[in-house]
Amino acid sequence: MRKLLFVILLLAQNSFSQSTYENGKCIKSKNFSEKERLLNFPFSESQQIKVISLKNKTDDFSPGHDLINHLNSVALGKDTFTPEFYDETATLSTEQINKLTDIIFNFTYTRLPYEWAEVMCYMPRNAILFLDANNKIIAYLEICFGCDNYRSSDKRLNIGEYCNTKYKMLKSIFESSNIKYGISVVD
Repeated sequence: MRKLLFVILLLAQNSFSQSTYENGKCIKSKNFSEKERLLNFPFSESQQIKVISLKNKTDDFSPGHDLINHLNSVALGKDTFTPEFYDETATLSTEQINKLTDIIFNFTYTRLPYEWAEVMCYMPRNAILFLDANNKIIAYLEICFGCDNYRSSDKRLNIGEYCNTKYKMLKSIFESSNIKYGISVVD
């Protein structure tokens, strides 16, 4: 009887896990137009959007520490983008910006219930920087592709509703911009 109960519990657990995964798949559930998506902050105020990578310059801390400290020190709307500070930089094309906003605003998980656990390995190596007409950083999304987590400079800026392949979709924008560190190369 115990063996039968164990088998039933095991099967129930596996089917729930599969169901939860299936529920978390990314689907295009909304259809905001490109124009509608670009009306949102910071897209509405950006003249350029940059993707970057930054390796630690110091060996004293875990990867990502220098990027976190750097972005914490940025005076939004005052500090000018300095490409020499970063290891890799690229300016997103109109097509890439369209893809980015589509991912953020139109993709979500399949259906409820969907749960995801917070991971505590946050070591960001990449970011998306939003620049105004004077090349000043007005907002950023700091991203850790290792643990699928992010930090934003503004509560109005986020990656949208989480789904289990959203970070893979975001990573493809960095890959198409030839950003390698944090994407295909890590410490």
